[in-house]
Amino acid sequence: MTNGIARQRKRHGAGFDARRYASCFLGRPARLAVLTLTFALIAFPFYWLATNAFKLPQDYFSQPPVLFPTRGTLQNFTEVFTKYQVGRGLVNSILIASMTTVLTLISGALASYSLTNGILPRRTRRALMLWFLVQRLYPAIVFAVPVFYVISRLRLMDSIWALILMNTSFNIPLAILLLVGFYQDVPREVEEQAVLDGCNLFQRFFYIATPMVAPGLAAVGILTFVFTWNEFLYAAILTIFKAKPLTVIIAGFITDRGLIWGPMAAMGCIVVVPVLLVIWGAQKFFISGLSAGALKE
Repeated sequence: MTNGIARQRKRHGAGFDARRYASCFLGRPARLAVLTLTFALIAFPFYWLATNAFKLPQDYFSQPPVLFPTRGTLQNFTEVFTKYQVGRGLVNSILIASMTTVLTLISGALASYSLTNGILPRRTRRALMLWFLVQRLYPAIVFAVPVFYVISRLRLMDSIWALILMNTSFNIPLAILLLVGFYQDVPREVEEQAVLDGCNLFQRFFYIATPMVAPGLAAVGILTFVFTWNEFLYAAILTIFKAKPLTVIIAGFITDRGLIWGPMAAMGCIVVVPVLLVIWGAQKFFISGLSAGALKE
C-alpha cells in the first residue's frame, strides 16, 4: 500500500490526497462486499428471532435448522398474551423506562448546568466529575445486598417505584457526564445578554440554555430509556409478581426442562419493537446529539 501511495503521489504531484486514496484502496466492489457482510452479521440474529417466533414446534427443534420456514403460526404470540401475562410486564416496562428517563433528564440537566455555570471552584467540579465517572465503573452487583435491604426497609419491594429509583440513580451519573459538554458549548454571550435582560439563573436554564442543548437531551434520553428497558439484575432482585418487567418475564422461559423456544422468541420480538420505534423516531436527534457533545473542562 505504501508503494502504491508513492506511485500515485509521483504520478499526480502536489494535488494528490493520500488519505482519500487510502480510504478508497479497496475499490467499490470490495467495500460493498464488506458492508453487505457486516449488515448480514448484524441482521441475522433479528431474522432468526423473528422466524422462530412464527415457527411450529417441529420446525425450531428440527435438525438441521430450518433457515427459511415455509409455514408459520401465531400460536406463540397467543400463548405469550394469554398464558404468560405479557400485558402486565409490557405496562411495567413502559412505566419504569419512561419515568426513569424523565427523572434522569430533569436531574441530570439541573446538575450539569449547575456544574457548568455554578459558583463551585474548578477543582471541586473536577472532583465531582471524577466521582460520577467512578460511579459508572462499579459493577451493579456490588450494591445488590444494600439495595435489597434499603428497598425492603422502605417497603417498596415488588413496586415499580423501587425500579424507577434504582434505575434513575444509576443513570444520573452518565447523564451528567454527557450533558456537561453540551451546556459548556452554549455561547457565553447569549447568557450574558439574558442577564442584561433581567433573567435569573432558573430562567436562563429553562428558556436559554436547555432549548439549545435539545439534541444532547434527546441522546441522553434515548440511552437512558434503552438502558432501563434492558435492565435485568435489580428487576429480578426487587420484584416478585406485580412489578415484573419484560426482562424478568422472558427469563422465566428458561426452565429445568429446557427452553420454551416459541413463546420465548415471540416475547423477544415484543421486547425489541418498542426500543426500535423509540430510536427510529428520534434517530436524527440521537445521532446529532452523540456527535455534538464532548466532555471537557
